[in-house]
Amino acid sequence: MAVKIQPNQIQNLQQMEVVVAGPEDANRLVVINGQFDVFLSASGTGAGFATTKEIFTALIGPTFTRKQFVKANATASLAKTQIVTSANVPPAANWNILNVDADWDDESGQVELSIEAQVGAGSAQLRADILGFLFQVTILAAVPAD
Repeated sequence: MAVKIQPNQIQNLQQMEVVVAGPEDANRLVVINGQFDVFLSASGTGAGFATTKEIFTALIGPTFTRKQFVKANATASLAKTQIVTSANVPPAANWNILNVDADWDDESGQVELSIEAQVGAGSAQLRADILGFLFQVTILAAVPAD
């Protein structure tokens, strides 16, 4: 089950709305940037590379009806990572964003951002963590004129 990020957990939220002409009936382009903290961790076992994978979701931006929503896309990057070790071991770790998606959520009417990430650690007494993500969501909508 995905980890739901609450609106008050999103930091440095910035939103810009631009009037556009198309395609089709689309007349608004909404660009949203922000970041949020998470904790995704993998601890090396000494018997092989240990990985942990998780999906994080957040509702982003204004509310639209199904007819108003045209499309959305998203990008994400790692904002905070770390390695923790209790011994003098060579670091063997990786941090990956496996998938990023943005689509209209029919329950809330907002766009749901989804980030799937994986972290791995390959040495005993070594832990690798993902502690935060940066994101950008772009929404194309057909909003009635004011």
